[in-house]
Amino acid sequence: MLIQNVIFTLIVLILASLLAEPLSRLFRLPFVAFLIVIGFIGSELVVFFGFDTGIRAANFNDLVFYVFLPIIIFESAYRINQQALRQNLLAILMLAIPIMIISVVIAALLIYWGIGHDSGFPVFTALVAGALLVATDPMAVVSHLKRIKAPEEITTLIEGESLFNDAVAVVLFTSLLTIALEVQTMSDASSSISVASEILNFALTFFGGLLFGFICGCIGAFLSYVIQTRILENVLLVSVAYGSFLMAEDYLGVSGMMSVLAAGLLMNKAHEKFIPASDRAFIHYWWEVISFFANAMIFILLGVTITLSMFEERWLAMLIAIGAVLLTRAIAVFSLLPLFTFKSSHPVSPATQKILFWGGTRGAVTVALALSLPVELDAWWTLQSMAFGVVLFTLFVQAPTVPRLLQITHPKHTKSHINLIKKQT
Repeated sequence: MLIQNVIFTLIVLILASLLAEPLSRLFRLPFVAFLIVIGFIGSELVVFFGFDTGIRAANFNDLVFYVFLPIIIFESAYRINQQALRQNLLAILMLAIPIMIISVVIAALLIYWGIGHDSGFPVFTALVAGALLVATDPMAVVSHLKRIKAPEEITTLIEGESLFNDAVAVVLFTSLLTIALEVQTMSDASSSISVASEILNFALTFFGGLLFGFICGCIGAFLSYVIQTRILENVLLVSVAYGSFLMAEDYLGVSGMMSVLAAGLLMNKAHEKFIPASDRAFIHYWWEVISFFANAMIFILLGVTITLSMFEERWLAMLIAIGAVLLTRAIAVFSLLPLFTFKSSHPVSPATQKILFWGGTRGAVTVALALSLPVELDAWWTLQSMAFGVVLFTLFVQAPTVPRLLQITHPKHTKSHINLIKKQT
């Protein structure tokens, strides 16, 4: 592998990602959709001209988990509106933890039943698919919602749910993937897998990550109070993000994603107290830039990985996955959410439920997990194809139509803002 080729490839990808934003404004589609198109066209040109980029599919797992995901999770936790988060915390936590876990099981059963191939697509593989597909990503939707000044409750619910369920989904995915690989190598899996021990291991990984992230956040908050220099604060935040992830994941054996989440939320709170508003604006802008880069690289890698043979050979699996995801999301939002939050002081209105249902798009985390699937898993290519199909559907169908749905469900709020935007454009 030539490091010069890798660096040159990354520079070309960064420059190519700059084209996505003006194209997205021109065609009124999420800019990540154009990143996928750019990645696909670029990969086809690379193959045609025979250029060695130095980037290998075998490196995707480490690249995604150790470079991109910690930045995406930490940035979301650090920049979220904490006041709005507290007001909608019950609904967000219910969506992100119990409802998401139930959704994984429902989606897995629907996919397992739809595929109908016990030997080639066993139930534990279906559970991996469920964990892979349920995590929501607001990036494609929130930009549209902010553009038309949607109610803050809606954007907070979508962003907050994604923030928590992304981290939970990664823990579930890694746990279920480990089980699926173990089952695959066992002749009598039913007698060898202990459900109780796996649940205990999941709980230790989940809460252990939260605890360690809390400790890292407290240390970071103390250092932030001592430093109070916006350049050094950015250095500190990068150290907290990657440090909490690496130490939790590789040295303590707990969830790095939960650790990053907890640390990001604590640093958010610490900066509200210790850092002046002008410095926070600078820090937020800087993190918006590096988060943009991380997301852009993931979606470009998606475009690079997509092949036409996926659509030719796995189109039915993609349709099954899309249908399972939509049905599962409908059950989660319209049935489970009211059930889990019926005593809430801030209930989610029926109109907002419709936005949560259709605005529950899939994005960076689903792509990242799909790219990290080990080839040792028998059905890895089918799972990856299903994930890509769902992501493409949410980006090209759901995300562009969310503003129109918002106009229907919240006509009084959005009418004046949409008219203003039409006049300006």
